[in-house]
Amino acid sequence: MGPSESDVILEIVHLNINVRDIERSLAFYTKLGFEVMHTFGTRSENGTWEPMRFRGRACRGVVLSLGDHPRSATKIEVIEWIDPPTTVSAPRGETESGVARIALRTRNLLDFVQQMREQGIAFESDPIEIDVVGAKRFVLFRDPDRNLLELIEF
Repeated sequence: MGPSESDVILEIVHLNINVRDIERSLAFYTKLGFEVMHTFGTRSENGTWEPMRFRGRACRGVVLSLGDHPRSATKIEVIEWIDPPTTVSAPRGETESGVARIALRTRNLLDFVQQMREQGIAFESDPIEIDVVGAKRFVLFRDPDRNLLELIEF
């Protein structure tokens, strides 16, 4: 028997993305339109960022949001582990288990891709035209830590 109606999971609150360089990832995700909601650790105006302790480990990070509604905005939590440091891994293959990619919806994919290219973001191909469940086109690209992202336009 499943959970009762009052016990159901309501939504994904955020996705956690471990990164090697918090400033580089913060610059990347803000280019895409994410805005900082909250920081972990003490970030000063002079550029220093003292880590916080979480489960015995030092880290610093940010919660980033698309949209401003506190409960329905799309949120990611980007964390750089300091002690021990975030480890580097090979990019996940498309057929491996786990999260293969994160898809982000956009209204005008072609213009957005052009804007992102002008800001130095590389894409794995030109946008691909599709006709699947109302989708018009999509394109794949990677964040600075090689996590696969998808832009999709419906």
